[in-house]
Amino acid sequence: LTFATFVALCFCAEEGGLPIAPLPRFTCNPYEVDPNAAAPTNVNQLAPHNIDVIMSMGDSMTAAFAATSGKLLDVPLLPREDRYLSYTSGGGSMQYTINNFLNLYNRNIEGSSSGQTLPIDALEIQGHHIEPIMTGVVGLNAALSGAKIQDISQEIDFLVEQLQTTYKDTVDFENSWKVATLLIGANNLCVACHNNTSDSPETYAALLNSSIAQMQSSIPRVRFNILPMFNISQVYYWSRTNKYCTRVWNLFDECPCLSSKDSTEQDRKIVNDYAVQYRQKIDEVASYWQAKNLSTFSVTVQPFTGSLKIINGALTSDFDCFHPSELAHAWLGAGVW
Repeated sequence: LTFATFVALCFCAEEGGLPIAPLPRFTCNPYEVDPNAAAPTNVNQLAPHNIDVIMSMGDSMTAAFAATSGKLLDVPLLPREDRYLSYTSGGGSMQYTINNFLNLYNRNIEGSSSGQTLPIDALEIQGHHIEPIMTGVVGLNAALSGAKIQDISQEIDFLVEQLQTTYKDTVDFENSWKVATLLIGANNLCVACHNNTSDSPETYAALLNSSIAQMQSSIPRVRFNILPMFNISQVYYWSRTNKYCTRVWNLFDECPCLSSKDSTEQDRKIVNDYAVQYRQKIDEVASYWQAKNLSTFSVTVQPFTGSLKIINGALTSDFDCFHPSELAHAWLGAGVW
């Protein structure tokens, strides 16, 4: 099987259908590096061992909210953000994450997340999210639970602050090569059926472009990876096949255009249509930046996430049947790599 087919089988199994395939072995072996070799001066010449810093942006998915939580009323009652296993910056032992893969080539990579955080970042004060306070645990995973595309500017500000304070003695801000990964848009899609201009594909594209420009002007030497949004409405259809998930979705209006008792098939169609348009806008914005042919900044779209099919409950959180589970994070890390 090709890797794409392998992943498709994993993500497409219905309850009682095909079992989830085991994670593929990590077979990319470390290679010898000449300690006297000069560091690349062009972003297009980077090898894994050249990456010194890993940074992440996004929402509760990238914060790994409730990835290992039990069902409602299980202890602990308040689910955690399991940042240590987040598919991007997770630094937990034996976790399939981009950080851990890169760590095989550069043992001194900075920015990984090492533990759990409370989801207080989902709270807002005058439109501004409360930022994670456990910066030693968070690392450079700036993802905020509840974030929309409108909040990425705040996350970039957080990264700049952390690089210039917490990491000032371990990261050469001007010269270290950094990789930044962004997955954003689920919370915009969750209210797409309300037809607000703030969630339109055009607004998404404009804010994505301005966020990239902010990153390019404020943090030197960055490879910027964008993960396209998948069709999140798939999770709704899975939830309808499970009594616990149905009860939880009816109790919490977590994603109004999907989980609201008044939501309709037309609402879910709008969510899907917007997701398609978001992906198109991502490609357009990325092409704009790629055409600049900058030597120390690049924008790359990782297409893996755009076609994910999530119809198996083992890939969603036991707590809310919505967020990615620990297994899903592992597959995301493997797929992006």
